Amino acid sequence: MLLQDQKTEKPQKKRKLSPILDQIIYGPPSVTWNIHELTRKRESGDPFFQIPSLNRIIIFKYPNFKVEVSDAAATNFTNKDASLSDDRPVETALYIPNDEELPHEGGYAVYLRQKDAEKLLQRYVGISLDGMTDAMKRDFSFLQMIDDLPSLDPFLLKTAFERHKVACNPAYLMMKDGEEDKIKSVIRNKVRPIVNKALGADVNETSKTQRFIDAIWDPTIPEAALFIQAFKIDSKEVANVFSAWKGVSFYQYQFEINKPLIAEVIRWLKSENSKPIDHREHRAFLPQQEMFKQQVLKKIMNVLANINQIFKDFDTCYTKFINDGDPIAFRNFLITSHYRYWLLGYCCTALMHTRNIFERCLSEGTRGTLRFEQLNDMLTNIDSTVSSKSQGAKDL
Repeated sequence: MLLQDQKTEKPQKKRKLSPILDQIIYGPPSVTWNIHELTRKRESGDPFFQIPSLNRIIIFKYPNFKVEVSDAAATNFTNKDASLSDDRPVETALYIPNDEELPHEGGYAVYLRQKDAEKLLQRYVGISLDGMTDAMKRDFSFLQMIDDLPSLDPFLLKTAFERHKVACNPAYLMMKDGEEDKIKSVIRNKVRPIVNKALGADVNETSKTQRFIDAIWDPTIPEAALFIQAFKIDSKEVANVFSAWKGVSFYQYQFEINKPLIAEVIRWLKSENSKPIDHREHRAFLPQQEMFKQQVLKKIMNVLANINQIFKDFDTCYTKFINDGDPIAFRNFLITSHYRYWLLGYCCTALMHTRNIFERCLSEGTRGTLRFEQLNDMLTNIDSTVSSKSQGAKDL
């Protein structure tokens, strides 16, 4: 798919990017993974992919769902027949720039689940599903692993690679020192009371409890079987359930850190600072822009409501189990958590990208205010980010 097929001469002034290309080029690590840039900057170790053309791409995530889970859509997990949804409401795509040194000048996007993906992968990156070489099989399996995640957060990528026992050059994950241990510690502290309650373990039986907590990270170890039995989880669903459980806990940890930053964006949009400094010159268009701003603000608030509802459901089921000893609601949340994990992944990611757009735009403003055109551009890019149904095909 042609994104923006422009001449690759270096522009004399900054070009305005389409919302999707802005997201690809400037999105946070959870949204976009610039394999080309990381390959170029790595100081040692093997490149991420064995097929050279794949080391010149940018991988990105894009939403593709219609369901809203906020407000009246709250779920009663008590005495509910639970079934696992394997829907993945976030798309994974490869962006292949016309010139990898000038990615903002346009290129092609291949969505891994689109109808003609096989033909496009062969055309643009040289992966042919017929007659695959060992390098192609290995790289294609990497793409499938990445496609099985709702976002590109380094922690989730590393966890997925470890689960599949795949080695990855640390230069591509960009994790800060101590970040992985801190996240795992937060998740362990959340999991520990559940393990103790589910298995009747004494709080002082540290080593026994730890083995079961380790099972969350590796469902193949013997202790995992007892935990699975305790919650009556189908063995075929274990990998998805455990991944979703860790994922929900990870996003809850991440959201608590980012919540004050998102609150600042919302306050700004509601304040007088969001009025364009050149509003007198655009008086005729101000009502239209104000209406658009309110629509964008409503979408941001809905994304927040989605996140809060999922965490509220999770905490309610968790508390019911820990305090009341009733495992049914928590078990049903686990069994149905895969789809919510994906929704949560993109909602959290969308808010991080919203903050990213906000900071970039205000850095080009004047004392915390924007001109009319700057505000329009910011609202357009945020609108694309917080819209749940992908409009990518229309934009390309």
